[in-house]
Amino acid sequence: MKQRTFIVLLFLLSASVLHAFDFKSQLKEGARQILAQMSQRLSAAELGTLPAGFEIIEGATYRGFKVHQGKLEIRVHTWNDDTGLLENFQRSEEEGSNIVAAVNGTFFSSRGVLGSVVSDGGIPAALHQSPGKLSRCFVASFRGEKDRQTWYLGETSLTGGDLLGLGFKERGWFNISGVFSSHCDNLLGGGGWILRERKAAHMEAYERQRFRFAKADQKSRKTVIAQDSERNLYFLVFETGNTFSQVARTLVKDPVFADVREAIFLDGGSSSAIVVKGKYLVPPLYMVDRARFSCIQILVPELTW
Repeated sequence: MKQRTFIVLLFLLSASVLHAFDFKSQLKEGARQILAQMSQRLSAAELGTLPAGFEIIEGATYRGFKVHQGKLEIRVHTWNDDTGLLENFQRSEEEGSNIVAAVNGTFFSSRGVLGSVVSDGGIPAALHQSPGKLSRCFVASFRGEKDRQTWYLGETSLTGGDLLGLGFKERGWFNISGVFSSHCDNLLGGGGWILRERKAAHMEAYERQRFRFAKADQKSRKTVIAQDSERNLYFLVFETGNTFSQVARTLVKDPVFADVREAIFLDGGSSSAIVVKGKYLVPPLYMVDRARFSCIQILVPELTW
């Protein structure tokens, strides 16, 4: 009898703990949704004239932009202080960069980024990177003949230094077959899969790449990079309330993404933000810019091909 009473009490205690945890998760998600609604939404018209090859993309649950390969270039930008995405966009403008947009980067800790980084063909000297032992996804640009930049999504477990030193064309997976006659120009890694060959692959992020998000964070904002069959890139933020399963479904079923083949995620939650022409296209979730240490910038090249 005593043993049965103990088991009942243990069950009730466990149930109460789980109920409290669920309530905390619901409260956190509700706060995110309220703050997202409070954020001022910039209309595409307010951005004025956009450069050739740059399109605003938006739907019921996402917002971002599409860039056409051959018209624009991508660049991985890094920094070491506590400034956010917008301030670093403005710094790049002041330094003379012909910058159009920027998207928050990869996961980070207090020490630096949790992923592989290559910027302008080299390793950022002052930035600590900890890619870990597991194979993670990346977005990369390679620069070849006539200074042309081509874009890829893929997966590797190598550090940025090893990627350049060892030559990772044979040591990583790329979403296109063939031999590259070029060198790695920019790379930002550390994320997980959402789609591969137009099939949902988000469970691999949990099972093989070992992304373990707390329950309270499973429906938080998501920063997504997708690529279509024409090698164009989509940079998107899916708003609070979307699971990776829902994101994958949207990428497969929404006509806007009919040609998308692969998609990965980078850091999300309160880090997710997009800046276009010096304004927030997707403003910070808590009205505080929490993008840290890395971002992907979109530049207008001096010459197009």
